[in-house]
Amino acid sequence: MKKRPNRYYIKWVLLCFILTTLPVLLLGLFSYAKSSGVVQDKVNEETALSLQQTQMNVEHSLKVVDQATTHFLSSKIIQTALSEPLGPDQFQLYAQVKTELSGLQRLDTGISDIQVWSKTGNWLINNDGLYRMDAWKRSNAEKPLHEPAVPSMWETTSHLTSDAALPALNEDQNGDQKLTSSINECSTNVNLFKRLPLTAYTSIGTAMIQIPACSLSNLISVNTEHETVMLFDEKARLFIHKGVTIVGLSESLSQSVLQFPQEVTGQYNLGYNGESFTVTYRKSEYNGWYYVSVVTLDQLTRSSREIGWFTFYICMGLLLFFIIISLLWTKRLYRPIAKIYSDVSAQTGITSPKKSIDEIKFIGEQVHTLFDTKKQLEYQLEGQNELLRTFLMVKLFLFGMQEEEIVERMESLGLRKDFSRFCVLALELGSLENTRFGEKDHDLLLFAVNNMVGELVTVDRRLQPIILGRTQTTILTGSADDGESFLSDVYAAAKVIQQKVAEVLDLKVHIGISIPYLRLTEIPRAYEEAIEAIKRHALFGDEAIVYFGDLGENHSLHYTYPYALQSELFDAVKLVDRERIVQHLQQLLGEICIRNPNPYDLQFNAVRLLMNMLGMANGIAGHAIPMQRQQTLFDELFHLNIVEAGETWFMTKLINPIIGEIEEQTEVRHLSLSKQLVTIIHEEFDTDLTIDSCANRLHYNASYLSTIFRKSMDIPFSAYLAQYRHQMTLKWLKETDMPIKDIAERIRYNNSQNFIRSFRKTEGISPGKYRELNCRIEADGSTVTSREV
Repeated sequence: MKKRPNRYYIKWVLLCFILTTLPVLLLGLFSYAKSSGVVQDKVNEETALSLQQTQMNVEHSLKVVDQATTHFLSSKIIQTALSEPLGPDQFQLYAQVKTELSGLQRLDTGISDIQVWSKTGNWLINNDGLYRMDAWKRSNAEKPLHEPAVPSMWETTSHLTSDAALPALNEDQNGDQKLTSSINECSTNVNLFKRLPLTAYTSIGTAMIQIPACSLSNLISVNTEHETVMLFDEKARLFIHKGVTIVGLSESLSQSVLQFPQEVTGQYNLGYNGESFTVTYRKSEYNGWYYVSVVTLDQLTRSSREIGWFTFYICMGLLLFFIIISLLWTKRLYRPIAKIYSDVSAQTGITSPKKSIDEIKFIGEQVHTLFDTKKQLEYQLEGQNELLRTFLMVKLFLFGMQEEEIVERMESLGLRKDFSRFCVLALELGSLENTRFGEKDHDLLLFAVNNMVGELVTVDRRLQPIILGRTQTTILTGSADDGESFLSDVYAAAKVIQQKVAEVLDLKVHIGISIPYLRLTEIPRAYEEAIEAIKRHALFGDEAIVYFGDLGENHSLHYTYPYALQSELFDAVKLVDRERIVQHLQQLLGEICIRNPNPYDLQFNAVRLLMNMLGMANGIAGHAIPMQRQQTLFDELFHLNIVEAGETWFMTKLINPIIGEIEEQTEVRHLSLSKQLVTIIHEEFDTDLTIDSCANRLHYNASYLSTIFRKSMDIPFSAYLAQYRHQMTLKWLKETDMPIKDIAERIRYNNSQNFIRSFRKTEGISPGKYRELNCRIEADGSTVTSREV
């Protein structure tokens, strides 16, 4: 049958799995989020710094041009030339201006052309030469001269189209956009306009420095595979585009550039055509241009993803490790619970539940059941203890026990022993004549009185109250050192009992009280004193409480009988233990002699011992002492000196005959058992016969039966069985043709080889050889007989 999973084990595995998985997952997520966030911030910061470096490079180049132009336009030559018409007679001045212009273009600034014109002098100078302004305007009507609104400004223009359109990119033959890289191919110019003179409020001329936008793109460092850098002028017109080209992205950014926040720099994510980008921008405070870097988000987060995968592999490795550890550790921790669960299931008979169960819950239910059963047993045991306490009290009153045994039994039954003295209170019902009760109610009334005594006298002042015959008897205890104080308490308790019985049952009771004693072994004597005191109630009145000490010396009981020693002596006799018999007989007679100095009391106790011993003999050895002999023993005992010859007389006249009878009966019983065992061996030797199986059949202990057989037959059971099987083997070999294998099986050998080895060890030859030799001898004997005939 398929074993069903156990719920508690599964719960424990899941708990360990969660406890190990959750920290690892949280650690992985936290470390990934933290590390990837840090890396992402660093990448973003790197992108921003790269864009800032681009801005600085471009603006540095522009500022160099601006400063050089300002220095050039502030020279005395230019100031003088602005007011002059630069006619043929001023060729030298023109040459100086031209030289200055050529020197300015030689700077590594990417300047492609310089135009300076003067409205006062009506002239225009550029790389091509000197022109009259009005003539130049007529011939270059499509290129109007720009008048700056401020003393100095930067502006982007196209020399192919109008200023409104600034194409920064060209398309190849396939329609794909590509970056223009040659100065001659540049379609967009970056122009610096300055009003002349520089310090005058009213302008009389203008200077324009023209720089191709593509020359500035050389200052831009960009990852051409993943990044795009774009420059927009103050009017959000794109004039430089370098890096990866994404169709339509520049137009989308051109529309949103003017909507950038007012901050100088910033960064945000942009979704376009199903792709995600990170846009980093900077606004120039120098000329109002916008520097924009666009990087695909996948590229920007590549480092973060690498960290994420690395973290994932590490976490998976740790997770796998912790799962293996948790499974092994859980299995180890679960093993004791599984053992308890298995044992409990086996005890309760639940071996294969129909559904998976929680082991702890199941064990808890069984523990609760165990506690319930324990409570029921305690309740039942309490009832049994009540009977046992009553039985113990009866034994204490009538038979007596040794001090150690009394203390042990009282402890086991929960009786008090924390008192220093005690006395016995005996209560007897008065006459029932002229009452509402009859003689048939006597036992019921005595039981009611016994319950009343238990309620009226507190537990700390008494032992178990009991009923003995027609008397209610209670041991009253106390710890007062003053005997008179103790007796006063006893009298008070007896008076309360007498009054309560009269009040409730309307009956008279006679109460007798023994004298106080200190030793528990003196309880039988105290009981006899209390009974004797009740018998003398007529001397003191029907309702008197009689104290044995008030009876006087003539009624003193000077004897006590050691029942405990007698019980030990009888046990030794039954076990035929001669050493213990002698020891206990000496102790018993010595105790009787010491406790009974009065000759009559001594004689009375000796007669009691004789009667008890005869009663035992009649029970276990009925023929040991015949009835005619028993009367003679009483006569001999009355003339016997107990102190001097008591031990020898009891040993010779009583104990030895009893022991002899017991031994004879034992021998007969042993012989009968041995005969039964021999019969079983002869009839069942060809079965798996053992001393244990015989013991079970005869209802005896196997060791005891084995000892009896060895003692009676002078041979162990197994040896006798083997010997008889060998005899039957010889008989079969002589008288039958039974195969050796069948003989081996009949006498319980596992295989014939073992039988042959055993037979050879016993007879010196193999079974086959023995049969052959026996057949030959029988054949020779027959021949001889024939010849004789």
